Amino acid sequence: MEGLNIALRTACEKNIFKGVKIPHVDMTISHLFDADDTLFLCEWNEENIKNLSRILTHFHVSSELKVNVKKSRVFGIGVEPEEVERWVAPLGCKPDNLPFTYIGVPVGVNMNLKKHWKLVLDRFHSKLIMESA
Repeated sequence: MEGLNIALRTACEKNIFKGVKIPHVDMTISHLFDADDTLFLCEWNEENIKNLSRILTHFHVSSELKVNVKKSRVFGIGVEPEEVERWVAPLGCKPDNLPFTYIGVPVGVNMNLKKHWKLVLDRFHSKLIMESA
């Protein structure tokens, strides 16, 4: 995974792959890793999607590790579903809608509402109980 991390960082430095700029902070995020899960974050444009596909193909060829496209999903935030459907073809993934859960944390829900924190709090609580046992 370190190889993929380096490939993505290099692609971002060379403007081959453009991550998401965080407002009010001089920071761009292009990917997050957790064990064998990866979340790619990028500007929504056809060139970015094609370049991500190329990066993943090169990673597969060099490492023999391959993305499980049956488990992978693409989310276009603020994008028409038809456009998401059209652009996921190079990646071989399925389009999906928000919200979703990543590493046990809800993504795409209003976290200002108390009810959306229940899943997160329940998860922490279960981990605390397991570790104290």
